[in-house]
This record gives sequence, structure tokens and C-alpha cells, in this order.
Amino acid sequence: MINEREIPETCKFLLAQWKENLNLTNYERTKFEHILNRLDFQINKLKKREMQISVYGRVGVGKSSLLNALIEKQVFPTDIINGNTKTSKSYRWDKSFSSLNKVELQDSPGIDEVNHSKKEEIIFNRILDTDLILFVIDSDLTRIELNSIKDLLKNNKPILIVLNRCDQWNQKDTKLIISSIHKKLSFCEQKVKIALVASSPREAKIKPNGTVRSERKMPKVKILKNELKDIIDQNGELLLCINSLRIADQFYKLIKENRLLKKKEEAQSLIGKYATLKASGVAINPFLMIDLITGMAFDSALIIQLSKLYNLEVGGPTARQLVKNLSLQNSFLGGAQIGIQISLNILRQIFILAAPLTGGLSLAPSAPIAIAQAALAIHTTKLIGRLAAYKFLISTNKKVGRPTLMLNYLLEKNSDLRIMLGNFKFLQSSTKNNNDFLLP
Repeated sequence: MINEREIPETCKFLLAQWKENLNLTNYERTKFEHILNRLDFQINKLKKREMQISVYGRVGVGKSSLLNALIEKQVFPTDIINGNTKTSKSYRWDKSFSSLNKVELQDSPGIDEVNHSKKEEIIFNRILDTDLILFVIDSDLTRIELNSIKDLLKNNKPILIVLNRCDQWNQKDTKLIISSIHKKLSFCEQKVKIALVASSPREAKIKPNGTVRSERKMPKVKILKNELKDIIDQNGELLLCINSLRIADQFYKLIKENRLLKKKEEAQSLIGKYATLKASGVAINPFLMIDLITGMAFDSALIIQLSKLYNLEVGGPTARQLVKNLSLQNSFLGGAQIGIQISLNILRQIFILAAPLTGGLSLAPSAPIAIAQAALAIHTTKLIGRLAAYKFLISTNKKVGRPTLMLNYLLEKNSDLRIMLGNFKFLQSSTKNNNDFLLP
């Protein structure tokens, strides 16, 4: 068990060791230079203990005014016209924190401010690279807000939902809005925290001349400010770790996808070679137990050679265990194949034993049976090779899967982070169907 105080140092050590074990080629370093730079930037933030908090939400929900209220300065421009923020802006928060040296607040354009899909993607990726997101809303959740929240959660982003302009409703209406928000977020295992604020409240005043004017009042953000301070003091370094591991995990998935795609034809050729060898052995040998043992040996050897081809090496024991796991997980490999093999083998043995009584005529049907067994061996070898490649794509191990393992550890062990993350690992979808084009 890792002590919570040791996690940041352990995280830095494991990330450095993990990068060394990747054995990146010059082609990979060039192709993935952008994400490598992002990863190095994030690891540098972790080393320096510097955190970034961003606001995100629809146009006109009061993101800029919320940041101004938190820092008690008019740093981020606001306007009566919605959508004043056109580009991301940052400001160092003038506040001391026990676990971090620097906290930077970042403003961003609204979700529906940019109509160009490429620009939307760039802004979203910038938001993802920050360590904590204040998702600002000013009423019940809209469809576009709900979809944005799901997208953030799928990317393992800690978020704190901030309901702005709470001064506009009475207590009953506020409860109804909060209840509706929680219902729409019911896919989260735990209730996501919602902070109530009024970043720029106004009050109607009657002037001596009888005219009515709206006057600005003091912002109501004290509870949120205190909650943010507690989050940063208690979990600031853990949030930096999560973001570093998230980017590392994303990078590792890209590397694996690239290697599988680049080596697809070679993998197909390798699987074909082992399928032929296995088929030959099964066709010649009359004993079922030897067939099964030989088949396991060929399949294990195939997995080892595939792992070397993809530069994701596994050892012999790991390869054998993977064959067993694939057999258990796949109904054909685990049951139907064995049943067919036994049936064919029994028929073959009957024909061989009956040969002296039939003058050798019973040996004639044994040839098609041997061909059927060989065909079955070829099919199962191809299936094993394909499933193994998929396992390499999605699975992790202690040597090269450390970002994922560490990330899962942090998300499982820290209850405060689980609330901000909503326990929505189940939302992450990297299904086999989506990756079929990568597989041999």
C-alpha cells in the first residue's frame, strides 16, 4: 500500500521509469512530438507543484465574473453582451496553499461560442490539460452541458459543478434545480458536488427621480473559495498526478495503436506461419492430449513473437497465462473447440482401430478428419493471434502499464477525488469493434 504522502514522488519516479521502458523509435518521437511535449510540460508542473484550474461552460453563464470574484480583482474582462471571452486567458492566484507553490486560474471561451469544430477541439484539449475544471452553469443542465460533462468524465477529468446566479431563485426553486441536475447526472455512482455562487449579483434600486437602476452587490463566492482551498491543500498534488498519468496513458494508447497498425501485415504473416505449424502437428499426431499441449505451446510462442513484433514484450509465463485467459474469455476457444477436437479425435481413433477388421478401408475417412482438425487448428490460431493483439492494445502490465495502474489506484483509493470524478470509469469506451482495423 502506498502512503498518500508518498504518491507524488512515487508517481514522478514511475513516470520516468515508464518512459525509459517504452523504447520509442525516432519515428514515434517525431509523430507524437506534440503529446510528448504536453506530457513533459505536465510532469514539469508536477515537479514544480504548479496547478492550473480552468472554468468551462456555455456562453454567458458568468465564467469570467466568477474568476474575478474568486481573486477579488477585475482581471478577466466581462461585458453585458454574452461571450466576451474569445481566447483562453490565465492569471496567477494571489493566495498561499500548503501543498502547492503556484495556482493559476484560466478563463476560456464558452462551449457554444466557437462554431468551428477544429477550434472547439483545440479549446477542449486545452481545458483537458488543466488539473481541475470548474464547470459553470446558471440554471438546470442543458443537453449541450450534459454532453460536455460526459466528455470530461470520459477523459478522467476532475470537475466541480458551479451553479452561478443562485441569487435569482428562492430556496424552493433552488432545491428543484439541484434535484433535476442530480437526476441528469444519475450515471455517476456518487453525487457530484454542486457549489452555489452569485459571482456578480445585482439589485434593483429606485432613484430619487423615480427611475429604476440595477446596482452591483458583493459577490457570494465565499463557500466555493473555501472549498477550493480545501481541495487544493488536501488533493492538489494528487490532481497533478492524475493529469500527468492521464496524458501518459493517452500517449501509451496512441503508441500501441500505431504499432499495431504499422505491424499489421507482419503480424498476419506471423500468425499464418504458426497456424500452418500447428495444423501440421495436429494432422500428423493421433493423440488428443498431445494435440492440446502442442497447441498451447504454439499459441504461447505466437504471443511471445507478436509481443516482440509490437515492441510490447511479454515473457513465457505471461504468454501462457494469456492463452489460458483468452480461452476462458472466449466461448469457442474454451468450450466448442475442445468439444469438436474430442469428437473428431474419437472418430479418428475408431477408424484406426477398425482398420485390421476392414482391411484398411476404415482408414479412408480418417484423412478428411485430419484435414478438419488442421482447419480447426488454423482457425483457433488466427483467433488467438487476433485476440492477443487486442489484449496488447487494451491491457496493462507492471512494466509498461504503470500510468494506467497508478491512475486506477488513485481513482479507487481517494474518496474526495472519486466524487469529483463521479466513479465513471465505465463511461470510457474503447471497444473491440472500434479497434478492429488495427487487428491482424
